[in-house]
Amino acid sequence: MVESSGNAADAYYVITPTESDIYKAVGQWLQSILPAGMGVVQGQQNRNAAPRDPFAVMVIIDRERIATNGWTYDGEATRTVTEQVQVTMQVNLFGPASSNQMQLVTALWRDMQAVDFFRASGIPIAPLTTSTTRQIGFTTGERQYDDLWTVDLTMQVTLTVRLPQAFATSIPVILTEVQTTYPE
Repeated sequence: MVESSGNAADAYYVITPTESDIYKAVGQWLQSILPAGMGVVQGQQNRNAAPRDPFAVMVIIDRERIATNGWTYDGEATRTVTEQVQVTMQVNLFGPASSNQMQLVTALWRDMQAVDFFRASGIPIAPLTTSTTRQIGFTTGERQYDDLWTVDLTMQVTLTVRLPQAFATSIPVILTEVQTTYPE
């Protein structure tokens, strides 16, 4: 994960769910459907060895705004902004039987099982589509071929951010008689 830049806005404005929340929710879903003991990790992590086969790697590869912002006011000097975003996550499955396991992932991603899982998690994710699955040649550090199947899972994520909002609770009205105050 990238640390904060130290910008004051970074410290105040927090977008939820975070990228970490998305990885955690999708990782938990994958663990719930894949064989017990299969490792599921976030990709692009430095100084971490790959788990033993079989395992899955997740990488968010795209974000696209799909709607105009919405907002609500809570009456406590706060405005909540919501943004609908299509997030694409590449999932790679390594090891024996990864083609069958990938078929399971794509079948259940577009099923009520995944929708119910994310609804119960409390993370505002709705599975949308999958790409076609692809088998990619992969050579291990020992120069041995390993099975690698990959797919792109797209999901709709509702992002929210809370902002301070000034409200007027009263408006002072001062009447000024124009002819008397500003004679010609």
